[in-house]
Amino acid sequence: IVKAAAVADYRPEKLSEHKVKKENIDVKLVLASNPDILLELGKRKKPGQLLVGFAAESRNLAEEGLKKLRKKNLDLIAVNDIGGDNTGFEVESNQLLLISPSGTEVLPHTSKSHTADLLWARISALLPAQSRK
Repeated sequence: IVKAAAVADYRPEKLSEHKVKKENIDVKLVLASNPDILLELGKRKKPGQLLVGFAAESRNLAEEGLKKLRKKNLDLIAVNDIGGDNTGFEVESNQLLLISPSGTEVLPHTSKSHTADLLWARISALLPAQSRK
């Protein structure tokens, strides 16, 4: 399972049945946590399953990524540096830090398309030989 969707961590606690008018200056947005889908998948992971996750981080990439890898029972996590000038959102290039139980690898700074190819090659290498056919 490769969990590439960027599900929001939070959602509005209450939804309005009607449009909230600009004139309503007393609007307070209270947030509630969304379920952590990847955490739940990690809890239910069966032998032989491969679970890959993604993390967007702006600091302490290796430390935060390793925590998520362990907490969520992942085989690989791709940590995206969203704090860099030429990585993350709204740019055409990227650089990922890959973390697995056996170590870390920094992918080269390259186009997002090439980054995806490199990442998929690393994921494919983790699959059993019969799954790669």
